Amino acid sequence: MNEKVFACVDGSRSSESVCDHAAWACQRLGAPLTLLHVIRNPHGEREPDYSGNLSLGNREELLQELVELEEKRGKLAREQGKAVLADAISRVEAAGVENPGRLLRNGDITEALTNLEEDMRLLVLGKQGKDGDVVTRHIGSHLESIIRTLHRPMLVVPLQFRVPERFLIAYDGSATADKVVERLARSSLLDGAEAHLLMVGAETDANREKLATPRARLEKQGFKVTTAVKSGEVNEVVCDYREAHDIHLLAMGAYGHSRLRQFFVGSTTTHMIMRSPIPLLILR
Repeated sequence: MNEKVFACVDGSRSSESVCDHAAWACQRLGAPLTLLHVIRNPHGEREPDYSGNLSLGNREELLQELVELEEKRGKLAREQGKAVLADAISRVEAAGVENPGRLLRNGDITEALTNLEEDMRLLVLGKQGKDGDVVTRHIGSHLESIIRTLHRPMLVVPLQFRVPERFLIAYDGSATADKVVERLARSSLLDGAEAHLLMVGAETDANREKLATPRARLEKQGFKVTTAVKSGEVNEVVCDYREAHDIHLLAMGAYGHSRLRQFFVGSTTTHMIMRSPIPLLILR
């Protein structure tokens, strides 16, 4: 198996953090790293067409100028993409990554990632910064679509990087949550980090008992585990717990299959992505 860590870079403020997280992840996983830059489809945005009000000769001249302008835009976008990738390559090499790959693609980012999914072990991408980084919107505006479409683990990262020393699993007793625990137990990504299991629900002995099995699974792999059951709104409880315990990374399942579950879990996941100042590891 030669699955890779893929990292989406777009030249925005988040690209440096994406590179740092991707370099850390590929070294922890012992997997090769490929950096990806997707150029917006140059045909997706059109200038207004005023040629119908012009004479034949002027219309042909205008159309020729538009063709030349389109070619110039495409060439500039490719050159910019190559520069973005060159900067990213330099950064991950400085972090110790050997022989990183690079890919330059045109079109829709979700489609490009879907075509690469078979070779993907982990996808690292940034979210739109709170200050509204315009460039980042190319990835940020597609974030929910990417999460819903791809079936590979994703690490959605903030603007700053730090090695995770404590991670939190948002656990609800579902098969998806058990899968999150199992995959993290088997992975080397967070070896040595302190694990926290949090269930949002009534603070009863029955709910505390539900945490016993996932706790034992993680402890079997050598993790130090803290468990908690807290009542309240999911978003508020998880965020309050994160702040109180200085959690560095949040892991959770995403987007269930039933319409009802998709609504509740999907809304929670999207809210967590936009609110969380720490990396969010999303497992399907």
